[in-house]
Amino acid sequence: MKLATRFCERFYNLSPRVVIYDLDGTIIDSSHRIKLHENGSLDLDHWKANCTKDQIFKDDLLPLYWKLVSDYKAGHYVVLCTARELTKYDYEYIHSMGIYYDKIISRPKGNTTVDHVLKKSQLQYFWNLKPFKNLYKYFYDDNPNNLKAINSLGQGSVFNAEEWNNIKLNLAN
Repeated sequence: MKLATRFCERFYNLSPRVVIYDLDGTIIDSSHRIKLHENGSLDLDHWKANCTKDQIFKDDLLPLYWKLVSDYKAGHYVVLCTARELTKYDYEYIHSMGIYYDKIISRPKGNTTVDHVLKKSQLQYFWNLKPFKNLYKYFYDDNPNNLKAINSLGQGSVFNAEEWNNIKLNLAN
């Protein structure tokens, strides 16, 4: 059962932006569930084994979460775009933590496409379809390959979420 996020009041923006946020390492700290192979690649089996409700609910929110809330309340079109397959517990976490969005895009079940190719393909229509084509896009992600792929689409700005979160964390200390 998916629980609905308690959505907040929101400004009706006549000239919104499309603001796209990754989840892991961008607005959610799920690093306690990550294990890397010796070559630096993600141990996908370990990740999947740790996608239990108990482990997911140990995730924390990162400072960029508050930027997402601000964008949503300002009436911008907020998209969550993750390269992971989402489970019912992920949706439950997203909704219980008040992670606001207009659309969620995630990895289709069983799809093994490389992350940056997958995200570029899944987000392409925001640059092509008439309702979104002329809206300025902002993309936040912690993966340099994803940033390069989305930047190649043109018209928009990409932001390294890891750097953004680190700056905010350092200012808070």
